[in-house]
Amino acid sequence: MLTKYSDFKEKDLEILRFVLKQGIVTSQQILRYTGETSLHNVYRRLRKLEAAGLVWKKKLTLRLNVYFPKREARDYLDYPVTVANDTSLYTAEHDLIINDLILHLKASVKAEGFDYKTEREYRFELLEDTEGKQEMLQKWNKIRDTLPDVVLLLPGFTIAVEAELHTKSNGRLQKKMHRYAAELVAGKYTDVWYFVPNQTIGNALKRAIEHVAQEWRSVGRPAQTQSGKNVFQQIQVRSLPAEVVGE
Repeated sequence: MLTKYSDFKEKDLEILRFVLKQGIVTSQQILRYTGETSLHNVYRRLRKLEAAGLVWKKKLTLRLNVYFPKREARDYLDYPVTVANDTSLYTAEHDLIINDLILHLKASVKAEGFDYKTEREYRFELLEDTEGKQEMLQKWNKIRDTLPDVVLLLPGFTIAVEAELHTKSNGRLQKKMHRYAAELVAGKYTDVWYFVPNQTIGNALKRAIEHVAQEWRSVGRPAQTQSGKNVFQQIQVRSLPAEVVGE
């Protein structure tokens, strides 16, 4: 058992932590995250992790292989994150876009101390003390819509980030805006960034923000952050960067 892991280098472990943190990754995303000199080196390290039984590979589409962590990887590194057995194509598309968005923000924000927490890490924290599969499922169904896709942790800023890739009902969007506005007032986040692939989805989000803002105004509900900013101005709708949507 010891020899199985004895030849791991720090770069191997860096890749393993990244796969665990994200839940699903491509070799190109690993290359960008780690700064490895070539894809050849990435594949070599991934084969080592596969041989040790810590990650597994799946052909997602004809041209795309993706890598998942195994529970043995979480146990080996004692990494606080949930690990899925598999994923649907719909979920995989969303998660891979989130990965690309994180890599883009990491490169463009250029802030000292850039860090982030994924939805999988928050999910683990919230479910860690839940006993029994049924109880865990019930709790997850209650909290699943309360977690952003990722939270950016920057000096002086805690930013909830969502990638809204598909149209949702007005009621569902308005419910999320109520929650985010309340969390901004409470100081849980300083900002909320919604990234969208097109104007149709962006306009739906903006209408939901304005609708909830009007509701708050009509009942005189305070809508200021701790620094005195209007919370509905802190919920921003942005276009997905071209490199993320593959243009």
